[in-house]
Amino acid sequence: MQVFFSIFWWIYFGIFFSGFPLVFTFFFLLAKNKKLHHPVAEKIYPLLPVAYAFVSTCFWILMLFTGRVNFVIEKIAPSPILLIVILWSLSSLLFWLATFRKNIRLSFLHSIPLFLLPFLNMILRRYRNKIVDHDYIISLVKIYTAGIIVYIISIVFLLLVKWLFTHIFSRKHKLNESETLHN
Repeated sequence: MQVFFSIFWWIYFGIFFSGFPLVFTFFFLLAKNKKLHHPVAEKIYPLLPVAYAFVSTCFWILMLFTGRVNFVIEKIAPSPILLIVILWSLSSLLFWLATFRKNIRLSFLHSIPLFLLPFLNMILRRYRNKIVDHDYIISLVKIYTAGIIVYIISIVFLLLVKWLFTHIFSRKHKLNESETLHN
């Protein structure tokens, strides 16, 4: 049963952390398009580190609320290499801080090792077993696809939150201005 939970934990881990470099690259290339440069470069690109931190936060909150943190501490973290991977994923929470968020490419560089984990696992299995199952390659593509979807949803959510705050505060500001003009 522990192997079953371990496999699912790694699948969730892969989904939540592997999609960011793909989404980052997509929006980076989209920003190169002259027609789309302004909306992507002004609105989406600056949100990418926040999306990375947001998805990481969601993953660790999910682990806390499902009670899987004890499992992670007892079964996954005792391995020194896996402990480093877990700590590296936790360090993505630093992108909530403005200092880390300023350098957008830093979030991309930070996410590369986590992006490569599922692929490196496949390579490791290849050398251990001398063959990679076709199903494993399909599963890898599914994990990366699910990761992309998670990040697209998070970016849309963050854009919506930003839009709501902008409109709420601008409306409140306009009401305050009109009250001062009438007084």
